[in-house]
Amino acid sequence: MSFVYQNYLFIVVGVIIVFSFLVIREENKFFAFVERFWFKKKSFIYSLSRLFFLLGFTLLALSILDLRGPEERIKAKVPSKRTVILIDTSASMLAEDVRPSRLEKAVLLAKHFARKAVGHQISVVVFSEIQKKIVPFTADLDLIDSRLESIRGLKNQYGTSALSTAIQEAIQIFSTTGEEPQGNILVLTDGEETVDGIDLKIPEGVYVAFVGIGTQNGGRIPLDDKRGMRYGYKHHKGKEVITKLDEDFFKGIVSKYPQTKYWTADTYALPSEEIVAFFEAEFSKGIENQDMVIRPVFMQWLVVPGIIFLLLSYFLKMVKVFAVVAIILINPVWAEEVQEKPIPEKIMHGLEQLQKGRLSREQKLGLAYELQKNQFNEEALKLYEEESEHLNHDQRFNYGTALLSNKKYQEGFSEYRRLLEDDNISDELKKKIAQNSLLFLQHQEQEKQQKKDEQNKQNDQNQEGSDEQSEQNSSGQSQDQNQNQSPSQSEQDGKDQQQNNENQDNEKKEDNKDDKNKDKPQDGEDDKPRNLPPKKLPAKLKQLMSDDRKLQMEMIERGTKDMNKRKSNSSKDW
Repeated sequence: MSFVYQNYLFIVVGVIIVFSFLVIREENKFFAFVERFWFKKKSFIYSLSRLFFLLGFTLLALSILDLRGPEERIKAKVPSKRTVILIDTSASMLAEDVRPSRLEKAVLLAKHFARKAVGHQISVVVFSEIQKKIVPFTADLDLIDSRLESIRGLKNQYGTSALSTAIQEAIQIFSTTGEEPQGNILVLTDGEETVDGIDLKIPEGVYVAFVGIGTQNGGRIPLDDKRGMRYGYKHHKGKEVITKLDEDFFKGIVSKYPQTKYWTADTYALPSEEIVAFFEAEFSKGIENQDMVIRPVFMQWLVVPGIIFLLLSYFLKMVKVFAVVAIILINPVWAEEVQEKPIPEKIMHGLEQLQKGRLSREQKLGLAYELQKNQFNEEALKLYEEESEHLNHDQRFNYGTALLSNKKYQEGFSEYRRLLEDDNISDELKKKIAQNSLLFLQHQEQEKQQKKDEQNKQNDQNQEGSDEQSEQNSSGQSQDQNQNQSPSQSEQDGKDQQQNNENQDNEKKEDNKDDKNKDKPQDGEDDKPRNLPPKKLPAKLKQLMSDDRKLQMEMIERGTKDMNKRKSNSSKDW
């Protein structure tokens, strides 16, 4: 067990030591000050909290070095979805037994396959005597289309076909890591091997799909000049060359290697989807267990304890706060809800009888008294008012009290005054009248004081508004004073004012002209919006793609010509 970044161990340990030293020193200074002036020493819980904090920091700092275990050999599934498209560019691919030609059909099929093979990394390789990679592994369809267009008009009229060699070299593309090759190869050819082949060996991890482009009847190989003008057909030893689809070549390979399959493509056939399905099916089979060497990650052994120590440190520091919160949660003190005052059963029964019209005058007054006693003053007052003409002293006193409780002070005090004018009332009732009168007078004074305070606030707001108004009036008076100046002075001021107004009008007119001139297009400019993006970039891109295609064609044709110089006249060159 060791760290992956072992070289940085001394730096991390140094940072841990310096950080711990600074924390301990600053905390000792702080608690020395507290002990000196507040006579309070550092508690054991706080010391334990600091220890946990430093331990947590140390473990997290060490975890960045990536702690790993010893090397282990395991079985793992290693998938591969890389595909090489091999395109035959020999002279036989110029035959037109498949429209528009075998080569153009191969290019069309390669483009169609690239669009159907979602998730594949595709590389394109062309071959005749030699092979050339024109597209590295990529998923960029624009790049693949552009490079495929570079070989569409290729006129490799003397190129032979080293088909087996090209397949064997394509297999080596998957073996760059030194491990067993894994991948797919799509071969677009007519199967006519015109160069002595080698002993072809296809590994188990490589799946090859052949597409035979051509017909059994075959076709002639046209010869065109650089301007595209046809001046004849290819001859060999005095006879016209007829190139045919070699289906025996495909059958021999498929019978020998189970991870291969072939299709034939005529003018209208595009077996792209079937090829993709074949690669996908073989891809699922090819995800086999392979031996891999790994080092298990043990970083969690440092990270998890480090986080636990930091949480414990924080908890110990805040233990008092947590204790208070826990007490509140365990013994919550909730505010009592304000409940509506229950109505006694006696009053409920009386109200029901009142609703049915079964109460006499005395019973109504008795119900009014009960309502008043239970603070239902508004309901009590209504009953007293119905029987106000037939009230005795006590009932009239209750009636006056109900009026005062409903803030009808003038009427309530009038009832009290009538009772006091009656010589037959008792002294106890007079005392109650005096107490109630004093109580309601105090309440009335409080209401007046409250209204007075509200009025003062309103006056203050009005005063602020009047101050603003006075400022405006003062500015108006200054204007009046200017009007009361001497006639000559006022005339001069009027002329100055008129001149200023004319200058302002002229400036506005000039500004309007400038705005109109801004809106109008200048000389030499068109009416098109200026903010449109330039349209030169696509043209440049097309030019670059065209130059790239020409360069690719020249390199392929030059390589073929160099090879042809070394051949004898009797060897095949298609």
